Amino acid sequence: MAAIANIVLNDALGTPVAHTFAPAKTLSDFALLEDRSAGLYIGFNKLTFNLTRPKGPSNSSNRNLRLEIKLETPKMETVSNNTISGIAPAPTVSYRPVAELNMTFPDRCSLQDRKDLQKYVLQLLSNSFVTDAVEKFELPY
Repeated sequence: MAAIANIVLNDALGTPVAHTFAPAKTLSDFALLEDRSAGLYIGFNKLTFNLTRPKGPSNSSNRNLRLEIKLETPKMETVSNNTISGIAPAPTVSYRPVAELNMTFPDRCSLQDRKDLQKYVLQLLSNSFVTDAVEKFELPY
């Protein structure tokens, strides 16, 4: 079993900033990691992993392992302290970009099958087609 540890991801700034996602909660099939650099809990970047193991009889054709990975990067609302009462309003999230990856592995698939899928996904995310869709909202044609 892999021991949970910090995960460091760089952002896309001109001079990249490393964001450390530290373990915050673990269960037998779930892990939550948080980048606490925002200083406020509602602004923490969150990375979750969930691995669901197959259920049902071993001879069932639909026994699958499911790996779900989710990355949330909330952006805080800019607030002004110029209120009538002089009390700053509570911090709020303005919007929340989210990426979700769901991988399904049939119980019968081999280690090589899983390695291939991971490699394909890594290459796909760096492909210019996907990059243009993410950065410029380019449609496929």
